[in-house]
Amino acid sequence: MNIFILAGEPSGDEYGAKLMQELISINPNTNFSGIGGSLMGKQGLNSMAPFEKMSVMGFTEIIKNILFFIMLEKKILKQLKQNPPDKIVLIDYPGFNLRLCKKIKLHLNVKIIYYISPQIWAWKEKRIETIKKYIDQVLVIFEFEKRWYADRKVKVNYVGHPFLDIWKADNHIESILSKYKIDDKKPILTLFPGSRNQEINKHLDLFINAALIVKRSIPELQILLGLHPDIKLNKKISDQIIIINDMPLKALEIATAAIVSSGTATLQSAIMNTPAVVVYKMNLVSWLLTKKLVQVKFASMANIIAKKMVFPELLQNNATSNNISNYIIKLINNTIYRKKIMREMKLIKQKIGNSGASLKAAEFIDNI
Repeated sequence: MNIFILAGEPSGDEYGAKLMQELISINPNTNFSGIGGSLMGKQGLNSMAPFEKMSVMGFTEIIKNILFFIMLEKKILKQLKQNPPDKIVLIDYPGFNLRLCKKIKLHLNVKIIYYISPQIWAWKEKRIETIKKYIDQVLVIFEFEKRWYADRKVKVNYVGHPFLDIWKADNHIESILSKYKIDDKKPILTLFPGSRNQEINKHLDLFINAALIVKRSIPELQILLGLHPDIKLNKKISDQIIIINDMPLKALEIATAAIVSSGTATLQSAIMNTPAVVVYKMNLVSWLLTKKLVQVKFASMANIIAKKMVFPELLQNNATSNNISNYIIKLINNTIYRKKIMREMKLIKQKIGNSGASLKAAEFIDNI
């Protein structure tokens, strides 16, 4: 079986790699082409585009890179026409993938499966028409998404969240503690500034400044910086920060509290029982447009699932070092507040379900 698979962001690379692993376990003769990062590369994908150029977010950022995306679309279509795959799997990344699926269907009669569906229930609901017309099957990772898509007459299957297939509680905990000389009897603050370069640029200094303020209040605090393996820092940071890019999720798991960029990490924190403060900053134009278009109350998926503000959200102008540090100190020192957050995280985790999403998705893709 020949499958064209496309992920454009680090979380998509992570989930795509696990999906590929399961597809190969079902059918060892599965071959892949498409776009992905280093993790998908380990499963046999030779990415046809540099992955670091894919991961841009925000209106102005996409406009700056528009020529790259136009040329990439042409390159993909040319390859698909020359070597038609048996199936196409698109992973999240809706701005590019939903444009691409229209063009593909003009030239090829091939099944297109959308894995980890666009969050059009949060914004840009008009995209539902594109999905109805050009996508053969949507595979969703949250149960409420299945109801939402089904109500709108979209062919949809709920498989569960693939993060639960990747994360194993307590696995390698001792190795991270010993390798980085971390004392788990003292408070640990983990910084997760994001997996895109523009997120790192907006968040890194802010997160570090906030963490150092907390350390002045809690001197025994250990500060970890969790970075995706593909992220390379281009500047020196404080020697009070321990950089962890070989097992960043373990850095999040062992934390007493975390400062996380709004995105996948908010849900990962809830699953790992790590209380977090959610932060997000973007350029002003992107922020104003996003505020106008978004239809949900919260920025973080953890809060969206809980339907309440479990993790504090500090967005744009509210995202200051002092605001962040105040919440982190409260999370570490205020026992009543901390216990309340811990109870809410358990409820979020119950709503997410169990592991096995990647295998379910692979079985469906193999059989469609």
